[in-house]
Amino acid sequence: MPKAARLTRAARRSQRAVVPDAGVYGVVAQDAGATTWTGSYLFFATSPRAAAARIRAAGFHKKGIFGTWSPRVPPPGPLPGDLLAGGEHWYRSRCDDDGWTPWERLPADYRHPPQGLAAVDPTVR
Repeated sequence: MPKAARLTRAARRSQRAVVPDAGVYGVVAQDAGATTWTGSYLFFATSPRAAAARIRAAGFHKKGIFGTWSPRVPPPGPLPGDLLAGGEHWYRSRCDDDGWTPWERLPADYRHPPQGLAAVDPTVR
């Protein structure tokens, strides 16, 4: 299979201009509350910098993040309506034995528990 041609600087700039910075961002991260220890977290942000700050403020750590989403790489499946409209809340879906759970709404000031405490995550009670 041949390698894909590398984009020129001008081509990369033109692609970036098409995709807005504001939109849905998120992470796939360690989640002790899920059967498979994997959870997806989404939120709305106005820029990549604001998204990175919000991920950091929520307590996610690089070692625990398996993947990210952005307006350029959208998450799969249907998303909550108020998330797409710029809502402040976080949304979580957990990977369990039966597949991914429906999106659940979390508070706007959600803090991801450290993995040592994740088994007693207060948001699941």
